[in-house]
Amino acid sequence: MLTRCAWGPFVTVLALGALLGACSDGDEAVASQADAATDSGGGGVGDGLVEDTADAGVADAADTADTGGGSDVAGTDADPGTDAGPEETETVGSDVEADVSGCPGGDNCACATNNDCQSKVCLDTPNGMRCAQPCTDTCSPGFACKNIGDQKPLFFCVSTLISLCSPCKFHSDCQVQGVPSLCLDYGTDGKFCGAPCAGDADCPSGYACSDAQDGAGATVKQCKRTSPGGQPAVCECSAWAKSQGLETDCAITNEFGTCKASRKCGDAGLGGCAAKAPASEVCNLQDDNCDGDTDDLPVELKCTVKGYLDAGSLVDCKSDAECKTAGEGCELASGKCKTLIGACPGKPSCSADGKLECKDAKTPAVEACNGEDDDCDGVKDELFVYKGPDGVEAGIGATCGAGACAGGTVVCADTKAAACSSADKAAAKEVCDGADEDCNGKADDLACEDGNACTKDTCDAGTKSCSNTASVACDDKDPCTADSCDKASGACVYTGATGSCDDGNPCTVGDACAVVDGKGACKAGKDVKDCDDSNPCTDDTCNVVTGCKQTPNSGQVECFNAPAKTAGVGICKKGKQFCQNGKMLDKCEGEVIPAKSEACDGKDDDCDGFTDEGCTPTDVAVTFAAAKVMGKVGQNDIEMLVGRGSPAGMAKGGIGSKYDAEFGFYAWLKALLKK
Repeated sequence: MLTRCAWGPFVTVLALGALLGACSDGDEAVASQADAATDSGGGGVGDGLVEDTADAGVADAADTADTGGGSDVAGTDADPGTDAGPEETETVGSDVEADVSGCPGGDNCACATNNDCQSKVCLDTPNGMRCAQPCTDTCSPGFACKNIGDQKPLFFCVSTLISLCSPCKFHSDCQVQGVPSLCLDYGTDGKFCGAPCAGDADCPSGYACSDAQDGAGATVKQCKRTSPGGQPAVCECSAWAKSQGLETDCAITNEFGTCKASRKCGDAGLGGCAAKAPASEVCNLQDDNCDGDTDDLPVELKCTVKGYLDAGSLVDCKSDAECKTAGEGCELASGKCKTLIGACPGKPSCSADGKLECKDAKTPAVEACNGEDDDCDGVKDELFVYKGPDGVEAGIGATCGAGACAGGTVVCADTKAAACSSADKAAAKEVCDGADEDCNGKADDLACEDGNACTKDTCDAGTKSCSNTASVACDDKDPCTADSCDKASGACVYTGATGSCDDGNPCTVGDACAVVDGKGACKAGKDVKDCDDSNPCTDDTCNVVTGCKQTPNSGQVECFNAPAKTAGVGICKKGKQFCQNGKMLDKCEGEVIPAKSEACDGKDDDCDGFTDEGCTPTDVAVTFAAAKVMGKVGQNDIEMLVGRGSPAGMAKGGIGSKYDAEFGFYAWLKALLKK
């Protein structure tokens, strides 16, 4: 875009003659450049597009200008100029990086007027005003070679993305500097500008080349922003869009309708949709659902008039939610929680001052038996029932009556009670014939009554005869009571009796009945049950609940598995048997019983009161002892047994026996010391 002039907000097509007369000094420089090109005889910016002179081109014209940084080939980077300025920022969605080596003044450098640029042309881009690059037919990606002149051709690289993703309402909002961009629909988020493309490669990252309809209904390709999921994403505002204050229509839609508004680009970016959220229409003098009508209540809206009893918790309230007692509501007129009678429906409408009115609704009343739905619960006379003689209840309109009174209908006797329409029929006395004469729903129930409540009175309708058999069983299974039945009431009567009984304590013996205050009671016997099981391995006790109990102990008893007279005689002695888990073990531990024969060992082995009877002194064991004399017998001691006579003699003897003789110095010393 050129420097702004008095004829519009911005210029997209240069009219060379107009520039000479209406623009700033920078515009005059462009005119001088065009004149110079004309004077040189080339087909420059001051000439029309003539084929035989086109070979000079805009590039040659740019070369003739003393700018210090022209371009010889359209679409290439500008030659480095003077000192580089600050690095330029990239447009959102643009893939073109600024070559800042030639800034300020070089191609794509920031500018404010034409004089800031070596090309003497300062145009709008998505990132703001930039120095335009002269061209012949091609430009860098994101730019197109366009004739921006009016009376004479001026070919410069113009951004094709200048309006991309900017808010719009019409196609014309997007068509800047001759770029055929369209205003694309993004749904309720609004409409945003596209950019011409042939394929996705022509679109910046995050955009896709999609089909769109132009103003004539033809299908063309335009870059359209997409989210990762493939759905349209809301655009942001570029620097150019912010400078123009662009806006678009938007809407908020929900189940109640669609409300429209606009959103625009500001300093902070794209603003939110100013539309309100549609709501169900209520009486408030507003168009809540945005359908163009005010207070047009929905068809499904219902209104009611509530009625209350002058009773309840009477808690102060402003809404039903404050009434915690079941069945209560807040009576707004009194501001108290009261028992709710019901709510009667009416026709909702809005008054002129925006308040809800419920027309044609009656005030609920306590239900009366009158054929009307007084409490507006949808049911008439539901509180009134007729209870037949059989105890069965029936509501208004139901059939009623039994036996001779059958075939009636439940009706309102008055506003407070119901009755059976056939109840006025005379009921006869019940007789034994299979019929219900007294209309109580039972046939022959009193026909054979004998006046004894303790009997069952049965009528055989076939034979028309009665039987009266005992029907009350009064046996309480208590041996201390006498049981009988009272004929008048049919109740059982129990009086005290005597005899044996069980008081429930298994540890007592001799329990007997006693009469106390006219009532029978079982008294415990004086004797205590003997629980001794004659087992020394158990402790015997009696529990008042479970009876006798035998608890295993760790007891023991003496034992001797030989003639009793030998116990304690000679080597014989008694042993012990021990208890385990309540039983006596078979083994008698520690007992010594008589040997089958006497051993010649100086002991009464057969426990007969005599020692070594039948033994001869010919069997001698001789010991040559060494350290044994000192009472220390070790593994190195040498003992020699010399036996005279048979080997049996040696077996009978042994060291220390009476047949053992010791010799030598140590034996003498032992004898001397009496060791």
